[in-house]
Amino acid sequence: MSFEFTPQEQTRVQLAHLGGVQLDPIGHADLAVIAVLSSVYFVNFAAVAFLVWNRNYPPLKSKYPFLMAAIMISMFIYFLGDLVLKAHVHVRGRVLSNCMLFCVWMRVIFGAYMVSVLTTIRSYALFCIFLCNRAFRGKYACCAAAIATVLAIVFVVVTYTMPGAQTVRYVPLIEMCSMSYAYRAVVQGLLWLVWIINAAINFKLRNITSSFNESREMFVACAAVFTLLAFNTVILYTHPLYPTNMALRITETLCSHVIANFLWWFIMFRSMYNCAIRRDAYLAEWKDKLVRDGLQKQYQIARTDPFSVTVVSVASSNVAKLVSLPRGMVTDHDGFDARTSFSRHSMV
Repeated sequence: MSFEFTPQEQTRVQLAHLGGVQLDPIGHADLAVIAVLSSVYFVNFAAVAFLVWNRNYPPLKSKYPFLMAAIMISMFIYFLGDLVLKAHVHVRGRVLSNCMLFCVWMRVIFGAYMVSVLTTIRSYALFCIFLCNRAFRGKYACCAAAIATVLAIVFVVVTYTMPGAQTVRYVPLIEMCSMSYAYRAVVQGLLWLVWIINAAINFKLRNITSSFNESREMFVACAAVFTLLAFNTVILYTHPLYPTNMALRITETLCSHVIANFLWWFIMFRSMYNCAIRRDAYLAEWKDKLVRDGLQKQYQIARTDPFSVTVVSVASSNVAKLVSLPRGMVTDHDGFDARTSFSRHSMV
């Protein structure tokens, strides 16, 4: 695949011009975007491997490591779909010209929708734990998964029942995939719906007292994603052929993936950095902060999937106060006994 202005590319630009479309050729700027974002995702997958390897480290365990790993995988699939939909590569041949595969299944269902719904499920898990005093497992986890699956199925059914010309189609003249206005509304409506639900859940979580900064993390996530969704929606309808414009397609791709990666690292960076650089010292600080938060406000129920409840008492000012903590936060480490206490000096 060439990023030079070849005779074949020149012919594509001329044919597009004859069809009334001003087409910027695929060039080195597109290659630079691909190289930069590919490098970013290479680093991200190394970070995911580190996260999964250290998944039992309490500060990382509290972030739902497998869920965060799944979000990163979905972000990468979204990136692959973007390369085709936004024409950063030559959309030629039997595989790349399969717009339904790249633009619907990869970019939307297993990409943008999966990232959105997994982030919303994470918020719902926090809602169950901190506000409903229920462990996120059993019927609560199954209900969340079922709703997410039903939404995806409805979207797929709508996609395949709409006429082909009204969804995504390949345009041979300019060698690009194109979405109809109606289908853009369906896709954007699905994403807006999921993030509105996420925002409603996080509005309920706004006043929780937590050692893990969940409410702040998810507030930042919602604010950034709503900004991105608004930008994407405006671009989709004011510049329906934006992939033909090099500046617009590069801006849209970079904005989408810079924000997505920022949000992932905003949630994970502190715990991962400290796990790698100052593992024992940070764990002690983290546990102390958790206990202080527990003394201020008891956790009536804690994460039981992947955590379960361990009840401990912590002496403070000669008064024993009972705190309910996740077992994942009191694993054996530096003399701490997960079966009995949060510290050597605590008593069950």
